Amino acid sequence: MNENLTTVYLLRHGQTVNTTDGVFRYNGHIDIDITSEALQQMKKRGEELSRCAVKAVYASDLCRCRRGGEIIAEIVGCPLYLKKNLREFKMGDWEGLTSAEVEKKFPDQLKAKFTDFFNYRIPGSETIREVEARVFPEFDQLVKQHRSEAIAVIAHGGINLLLLTRALGLSSQSIFSFAQDFGCINQLQIGSDFTRVIMLNSSGLH
Repeated sequence: MNENLTTVYLLRHGQTVNTTDGVFRYNGHIDIDITSEALQQMKKRGEELSRCAVKAVYASDLCRCRRGGEIIAEIVGCPLYLKKNLREFKMGDWEGLTSAEVEKKFPDQLKAKFTDFFNYRIPGSETIREVEARVFPEFDQLVKQHRSEAIAVIAHGGINLLLLTRALGLSSQSIFSFAQDFGCINQLQIGSDFTRVIMLNSSGLH
């Protein structure tokens, strides 16, 4: 590996037990587990990463990321570190609800949010700028800490999208321009003044 590069394998957690019906939920900071199928998916990710000289595994401290992190760290044979700053967007009043439930319970909030998505604050939630202010410094510190090494990071859909839009040189307004499927893996190579996206929303390492 180039001595100045940090390789980051950035994963999204597996499917949560409250989304098996295929309906999106604003899970935010609620601590929801992942399915048995997702546990197997994380085992597969661990087996793939065992070939990648990963030196450390980092995960959001929420259960849906932590569980995957535990599996991957055990298979890879390196430490797991839990990071509160890698948690998903805090969604306040909307946490745990589907879009249909939000529309029924909080129609005015929904209208306001999608009129001014990046600035409107759902009661009890975080703005995108507040999320960036906790996630970006945490991630950058991990990269700095592991120069010339490879690490795995298990986080959430929204957090990954923020990190990836920045990596691609896009603004946060582009956050919905691409997908992060449950259990997907992205690969980044990060130098002192550039980031190269090697893999995006992949179903596995090949």
